[in-house]
Amino acid sequence: MADEATASEAPPAKSGGMGKILMFGGAGLALLVVGIFVGPMVMNMLSTPPAEEPEEIAEPGSGPAFYTSLHPPLVVNFTDEVGESHVMQVTLEMMAPSQALINHVREHTPVIRNSLILLLGSAVYEEVVTREGKEALLAQCLEAIRAVMTEKIGEPAVEAVYFTGLVIQ
Repeated sequence: MADEATASEAPPAKSGGMGKILMFGGAGLALLVVGIFVGPMVMNMLSTPPAEEPEEIAEPGSGPAFYTSLHPPLVVNFTDEVGESHVMQVTLEMMAPSQALINHVREHTPVIRNSLILLLGSAVYEEVVTREGKEALLAQCLEAIRAVMTEKIGEPAVEAVYFTGLVIQ
């Protein structure tokens, strides 16, 4: 009987502890992979489609814009009211509604540059250092460019002019 008592009191043998860990780890990894790849598909199916935004109504005459730079920058000397000399460096971008008009502008760049240098050289320092003065100068540049283009090709060609660089000293 002693043998039977010691046999029943003996600890049970280990049954695959490492195997269970590997099995649960593999199952967890498989669920993670499925979640990564299947999750976004399920979320797309369940989510509501985004609300459609109303299309913007285009203004008459607005269409694609084409730009060209006036390079190199224009550098001119000009004076203030006292007669002191100053320097202005201007880089401009011109906008036209078609590439064909931009090509015409590029063909006549020397005449445009000449006209702008004459215009900018007659500027007054006290006027161009203010925002209003810069805006007025920009409007005068646009008119000068349009006058040249009207003379050369019969239409103004340029719709807008922008300062992309302006240094006044």
